[in-house]
Amino acid sequence: MKDPLDLLHVHPAADGEEESDSSINFGAQDGHESSVSAEGGALVLRQAAPPADRLSLLVSWSGHTDAGSLSEQLSESLLGALPHRRLASFEVDELFDYRSRRPQITFTGNRFSNFEAPSLELYEVRDALGRPFLFLTGDEPDYQWDRVSQAVLALVERLDVKLVVLVDALGLPTPHTRPIGVTAHGNRPDLIDGISTWGPSAQIEAGLSQFLELRVAEADRDVVGYTLHVPHYLAGGRFPHVAVSALEYAGAALELMLPTDELRESSRMVEQDISRQVAQNTEIQGMVDRLERNFDEYATPQQRSLLVKDDDAVPDAEELGAAVEAYLRHHDPAADAEAARAASIEGLLDDASTELGAPSRGGAGPVDPGPEGDHVAPENPGSASGEDPQGPAVDPENHDRPQ
Repeated sequence: MKDPLDLLHVHPAADGEEESDSSINFGAQDGHESSVSAEGGALVLRQAAPPADRLSLLVSWSGHTDAGSLSEQLSESLLGALPHRRLASFEVDELFDYRSRRPQITFTGNRFSNFEAPSLELYEVRDALGRPFLFLTGDEPDYQWDRVSQAVLALVERLDVKLVVLVDALGLPTPHTRPIGVTAHGNRPDLIDGISTWGPSAQIEAGLSQFLELRVAEADRDVVGYTLHVPHYLAGGRFPHVAVSALEYAGAALELMLPTDELRESSRMVEQDISRQVAQNTEIQGMVDRLERNFDEYATPQQRSLLVKDDDAVPDAEELGAAVEAYLRHHDPAADAEAARAASIEGLLDDASTELGAPSRGGAGPVDPGPEGDHVAPENPGSASGEDPQGPAVDPENHDRPQ
């Protein structure tokens, strides 16, 4: 049997030297030495850490449970704002079907350039307080799920990872005017009990995230997952709200302070633009009104916060750290109300209005907007796998395509 770790290409980096333009060397930038080093082509811990300081692993990749472009936004936010170093890359040629998901390449005049190959990479990142964690991000592989999962498990064992957290998102019939819902799952009751706003019993299409969570739990390692609920009519493009929520859940579970400043600002701009366009379209307004009524009827009345202990004791300073920045930014009175509109959401709502029968900029004719009675917890199990029970979801491939 092939060694699953053969799928990994390890990237060693000497102390004081930058590994690449896309990474920040800890020693040179923030006074911290990397917790993981490469010895003999394998990743190992530099020194044993006490239980409280062991590394955790955050996993997020693009795939069929990536509504709202969650994975891309998390990667941009974490790797764009925090010190990090690339530790290893998976061998993509063994894992991807290029004909099924054809990569993009740029053609200019008379030559090709900028081939955008798929990737799946492992980083060591330090949060805003300098605490290290591992981050696995990229594209969900088409092939060898079991071997990829075994490779991740081998890293979890070798690096003594104390907790694996997976975040993903589904497009569901929920309104954008209500808080982002979540379905929490895993084998850590203290991190999932009382968290879910919807916990269905259904058979769904599996993704690698679900398969990996199953394998990690079978190996008796701590693992939790947070599946965020994105309004189905906004699931095909960038929806910053879902990335903010994902970082909040992941940060609380991992006890890390993760950056949300830019995402919150984008969320405010997007919310303004959505509200403006919904107000101008009676068909979309009617749909949102129905979703609001059903959400309010079926939503969980109370939801436990990861920041409050079971005995209602006030969290200590370290637990509060991950919430301080988010709270202050959410209540920032100096936010720029005149910020430029989010063009991607404008395109999404145009597509959504076409599906609902409202005229779009392209002049599409009316269609039946569908029956009354949209439900936040659809009875069709297919809804839990990202399929829209009210009609086809916005096609992400048409988003931002030149007209």
